[in-house]
Amino acid sequence: MKKIMVTGGHGTVGYAIQQIVSREPVEGYRFIFVDIGDANLCSKTATLSLFEKVRPDGVIHLAADVGGLYKNMDHGVEMLEKNLLMNMHIMQCCKEFNVEKLVSCLSTCIFPELSLSDHIRLPIDETMIHMGPPHPSNEGYAYAKRMLDVQSRYYRKQYKQNYITLAPTNIFGPNDNFSTENSHVIPALIRKCHAAMNNGGDFVVWGSGRPLRQFIFSLDVARLFIWAYLHYDEAEPLILSPDESQEVSIATIGQYVADAFGYFKPLMFDTKYSDGQFQRTVSNRKLMERYPDFKFTPLPAAVKKAVDWYRGNFAKARL
Repeated sequence: MKKIMVTGGHGTVGYAIQQIVSREPVEGYRFIFVDIGDANLCSKTATLSLFEKVRPDGVIHLAADVGGLYKNMDHGVEMLEKNLLMNMHIMQCCKEFNVEKLVSCLSTCIFPELSLSDHIRLPIDETMIHMGPPHPSNEGYAYAKRMLDVQSRYYRKQYKQNYITLAPTNIFGPNDNFSTENSHVIPALIRKCHAAMNNGGDFVVWGSGRPLRQFIFSLDVARLFIWAYLHYDEAEPLILSPDESQEVSIATIGQYVADAFGYFKPLMFDTKYSDGQFQRTVSNRKLMERYPDFKFTPLPAAVKKAVDWYRGNFAKARL
């Protein structure tokens, strides 16, 4: 039985892959989930020791130093350097240990900011990743993730390694990071709405609520990563996202969260906080061409599942 090592194995997507393979085992494969407690991937020595211990046949690389808009804005150096180190060490070790396949996770924040490039149109597709600079609010993290795509292609070209990259849109779901400083949009809204429900206060959304985003449920991402490991071998990245018609405003997402909690007061918007990039609509045409039968979890239902998990697991949630 072949071993697939999943880095970042206790994060949002790693947790989702655990749930999927526990219910739907993949014949011929055993998944091994590792995280920071197993090895600091910023250290080459620690990464080598991890590979020596596990001896994986394949790797799904999810580990990253990641956070929401404000962490990206305030800690750009760390976001750049830590992610560059992790990605470099994983690729080097995959080659040194003759790993059959490496699937790495990009992010749609890598795509160029529309106002900074004359070559970008909406919806953005896989050909546009390097056509202009990313939004300044997250360029440290974005450039590190872009280099993950560049490194993967170079390892394929020079060493014939089967390295592929996947670019999910905004991921959320059970076992998300709900912390005040580092959470993304939906987990931050879930934490705030839960607090408002408990203390009778207002549910305050940071920013105007007008920016638009495409969101993807973590269990959908998990299924797509497993599918891609088994079936996708192209050098070019693959965007993982619902159709662009499913793009919604932050205000709409806030209302979905409020509905899931049964919070009936009007949402409040604190416009002293930055909205970040207004829109980065992406196309999932390539994904649907490769995997036409895949069905995404409807967004309101997915938000409800995330809220229910948070309520039921509050004591152990990452806060």
